[in-house]
Amino acid sequence: MEIIYYFGSDKSIYDSLESLSKIKKNFIIKNIDNITKRNLNDSILILDDSFKDFLKFIRFYSKKNKANLIITTKKENITVSSIQNLKFFLKPIKVIDLYKEILKKIRNNVNDLSIRINHSDFSLVDKRGKKLNLTEKEFKLVEILLENSKKASNKKNLLYKVWGIHSDKADSLNTRVLETLISRIRKKIIVSKINIKIIKNKSGYILIK
Repeated sequence: MEIIYYFGSDKSIYDSLESLSKIKKNFIIKNIDNITKRNLNDSILILDDSFKDFLKFIRFYSKKNKANLIITTKKENITVSSIQNLKFFLKPIKVIDLYKEILKKIRNNVNDLSIRINHSDFSLVDKRGKKLNLTEKEFKLVEILLENSKKASNKKNLLYKVWGIHSDKADSLNTRVLETLISRIRKKIIVSKINIKIIKNKSGYILIK
């Protein structure tokens, strides 16, 4: 079960989420008093404005894991620049909306293949705890396949998303680079014994169990 970390002293938010978590049983919420000494790079974190140096901590954590950061704050405590491209909720908060956002982030972290994505070290972990360590390019390609886990990704799309190569500039050399990268990933999957595999069909590449 996913652990959601709450950093702040607004008891109304924490207590409401704790009550929901006990009823729905799809996550556990933990109140923490320090985030700089914890490795939360792949954890969902709610940052509340009820502590000193609120904006400093937003900057600190958004550099590490923007995708899993949720901010709860009064309007007067923030500026547009401080929360740019970040998910935030203005007080008074509708806790059910905050709850839905948490569930959305949980689904993003654990996809249909039950693979956890760790952006901090470019790795994947399956539900048995088997870990696949990848290079940045390998990770990017696998992440794209995971995002389209029920649909094949064609070569042109992968070349553009991983290397920025437009379809009109793709040639046989680029295709070989893609195939070489996929071959390396397949070998790593076998060694790691993680429960996924990359297959090729007439439409492109697809990631399956």
